[in-house]
Amino acid sequence: MKNKMVRRGYTLIELSISMTVGSTLLILSAGLIHQAMRYHSVTRDRAHEHQMLDRLGGDLRHDVHRAIAARLTAADEVQLKYDGNRFIHYKINRHWVEKTHVQANRTTRMESYSFKRPIVGSFELLESPQLVSLTIQSPEEIQGTRKATPRRISASLSRLARHEIGEVSDE
Repeated sequence: MKNKMVRRGYTLIELSISMTVGSTLLILSAGLIHQAMRYHSVTRDRAHEHQMLDRLGGDLRHDVHRAIAARLTAADEVQLKYDGNRFIHYKINRHWVEKTHVQANRTTRMESYSFKRPIVGSFELLESPQLVSLTIQSPEEIQGTRKATPRRISASLSRLARHEIGEVSDE
């Protein structure tokens, strides 16, 4: 009677092939997870940037509509005058826009609109119609994405005061 050998394990070659296939799949999945996390981070930063620009645009329009006069103190700074001795200054810095409320030559409140990427921007005063305009953009690209388009925010000076005396209709 012949003794039959029962095979109870795997050969060294089978183990080596399965480990190679497993490690290849692990490396590919780690790369995909890293890429997905990077895209998520870029998307989150862009969403934060858009949210901050929307907030800045709303606040700037609100302030310009209530102001009675505006003047540029620099290309990146505008001063809005209100009745009495009240002013609001907007100043663009490298990573934020700063809004300062001044009353009777004293700072009463400061706000900032911060951005993760550096920004460049400029204010512009247009005479006819009287508009205050802000153009803002990020000069840098985030790796793997296209450069953000410039955003322009414009508001009509003294719009609320003109509404009150009937110079501007709601239409």
